[in-house]
Amino acid sequence: MGDKKFLACLGLCFFLLTVYLIPVSGVSAAEKKEILVGIHLSLTGPLAMPAAESKWATEQAVADINTKGGVFVKELNKKLPIKLIIADDKGSADQGAAAMERLIKLDKIDLALSDGIASIGIAVGTVCEKYKVYLQTTCMWLDFIEKENFKWVSSFFTSTSAASETPFKIWKALPKDQEPKRPALMMEDNQDGQAFGMGFKTHAEKYGYKFVVDEPFTPGAKDFSSQILKWNAAKVDALLVLMSPTDGIVLLRQMKEQNLRVPYLHGWKGFWAREFEQGLGKDANYVIHDGFWSDKYGAPGSKELQERFVKQFKRDSTSIGIFYANPQILAMAIEKAGSIKSEKVRDAVFGGEFKGTMMGDVKYNEKGLAFMEFLALQWWDGDRKPVYPPNPGWKYKPAPNTWK
Repeated sequence: MGDKKFLACLGLCFFLLTVYLIPVSGVSAAEKKEILVGIHLSLTGPLAMPAAESKWATEQAVADINTKGGVFVKELNKKLPIKLIIADDKGSADQGAAAMERLIKLDKIDLALSDGIASIGIAVGTVCEKYKVYLQTTCMWLDFIEKENFKWVSSFFTSTSAASETPFKIWKALPKDQEPKRPALMMEDNQDGQAFGMGFKTHAEKYGYKFVVDEPFTPGAKDFSSQILKWNAAKVDALLVLMSPTDGIVLLRQMKEQNLRVPYLHGWKGFWAREFEQGLGKDANYVIHDGFWSDKYGAPGSKELQERFVKQFKRDSTSIGIFYANPQILAMAIEKAGSIKSEKVRDAVFGGEFKGTMMGDVKYNEKGLAFMEFLALQWWDGDRKPVYPPNPGWKYKPAPNTWK
């Protein structure tokens, strides 16, 4: 009787060991029918609006890949479609980490994607480090990601320093009679505004500029008359601003009321929103805004992607290209690695280069980081014209001294 119990116990141990050794995907390589890719998105919560564009673009990229038969995996000697599994992070770092835990442990994903704010991405990346699952991210400040020294996480985007350097590069390339001499800075009085403000001040010193007015403001302010008076008195000829679309509309309307026109006005955060342009109409002309992506730069398929988005949503986007490129690069990395194993895909990305993506050519350094240029686009009659990087299709137009 004791021997039977021993053999039964031994058999149970072998069974449990076998279950434990089953691949993360839950099936053998020969049975593999699809590549399971998990992604966390803020389907609900405060970040739901930008996440909606990310979800659309990610799903479009996966559908386009699958329409062509999927991704060729050399180790399996066949093409496999990608199955995208989406989990809601609810706009929270804790929820993002929990979502990735579920994707890895319950959904048995092969590889992971991420985009959005750095705090959520870092929490998710920490989970992927724990389980050694490769995570490819975008839209997260690379200086924040670099500090984490991740071994299983890559990212393509830009740094806070690089993002705040763009206007100075533009100024130095302008004819001397258009180059600003008396710039002003106006940042939100919060963490984002302070971080950007520090970057602008650092680059101003580097490029030989000095802000004649530097005054933060409280988001949601309804009266900018005191700032406008100071800019007028200081004869400001360039203004760098970080604020929401609503605040931006209020600011421009009050500047017009007081007949202050700044030749170079560059806004971040809310100036790219279509609501900003629609709220101001022709008064949005000449204003420059930031952006991640534009179909004006001619990346393969970018014009068609923008047309697809406009047809469905009746507006354009300055972000769908970067979200589309995320699974696109992952698919290219799988083919390059010849495998869906996290370690091999990661090694194909770190130090690798991927040409012809929706973001153009993307080159990663040995830490798995790909630094990209932040765009500057100028509003003109409802369209966005490329200012930086320079584009032969448009020449920057300084605003006239007075409002019409």
